[in-house]
Amino acid sequence: MPAPAQGLLRSGSVYHYYPATALAVFWPEAEHARMLIRWPHLAAEIGTTWDEHRRRVERHCALIEDNGLRVEQAAGDVAGFEAFLASRNVTEPSPSDLQEYPDMRTQPTLFPWPPARTAACWCGSGRKYKQCCRPHGLGDLSDAATAVRIAGAGGGSARDTAAERRPAANSQPQPG
Repeated sequence: MPAPAQGLLRSGSVYHYYPATALAVFWPEAEHARMLIRWPHLAAEIGTTWDEHRRRVERHCALIEDNGLRVEQAAGDVAGFEAFLASRNVTEPSPSDLQEYPDMRTQPTLFPWPPARTAACWCGSGRKYKQCCRPHGLGDLSDAATAVRIAGAGGGSARDTAAERRPAANSQPQPG
């Protein structure tokens, strides 16, 4: 894992280092549906289904963390996105508008990622994180042995570290 990214802030003759943080916007289920109805051309960016969107967000967050950045999440909402677009005189949003939303000057509520394994999932499903979105950030889920490790079944434990999320380049399924 790379060294954590840091920013540098100078105040007079004093330098302050702070950990760099990336923002990941997710669209709650109802808002995701409204986005697709209002702007269907954005489906390629936010996912055509709610499950695809959650999977993309979780994997995006895992990739950011794997590269040494902290991750904060913010929930997107159609009304807020419309206001953001209006403030920029945009009538038809593009993928770059999605990447620039939200305007941080509006002070959106941010949530640290990842939640604790047994905490409620960030997506709002009401399920525990370890049983909901967490498996999507853990690498290739097509391997049956990986799925067992993720679930914590068979005496194995779920993978918790960023390094363990990446499948080994030469990994072979273990006989079981």
